[in-house]
Amino acid sequence: MKQKVVIRLSLNGNDRKYRTKAFKIAVSQTGVESAAITGDGKNQLEVVGEVDAATLTSLLRKNLGQADLVSVGPAGGDKKPTAAAPATATAAAAAAVVQSQPGSYYYAYPSYQYPVYQVTDSYGQSNCSIM
Repeated sequence: MKQKVVIRLSLNGNDRKYRTKAFKIAVSQTGVESAAITGDGKNQLEVVGEVDAATLTSLLRKNLGQADLVSVGPAGGDKKPTAAAPATATAAAAAAVVQSQPGSYYYAYPSYQYPVYQVTDSYGQSNCSIM
């Protein structure tokens, strides 16, 4: 099944070497049909084909540094939404609003106990009556 994978890269400005390396890694994977740099800051790599998204992301992380998997979805052109699609979208949104998140647990860790030392002045309390 063809899918579209979008991975956010940490590009430093217009680093051509970095982009070329990202393209080489993406295209070296089996099943890749196309790869493109997209996004507002030209920092997202969009790969289309039968590719394992997790493997591709981990390879990019290993070779380039920071890479975040943004989205994975079916590959397809810009399809026109039908009349039934908005109805299902609103129903799904309403169902998402009704569901609540399960309660989270807060684990309180005891604070570190600092040692307290009592310093006594032995010179001031002499038991000798001669001095």
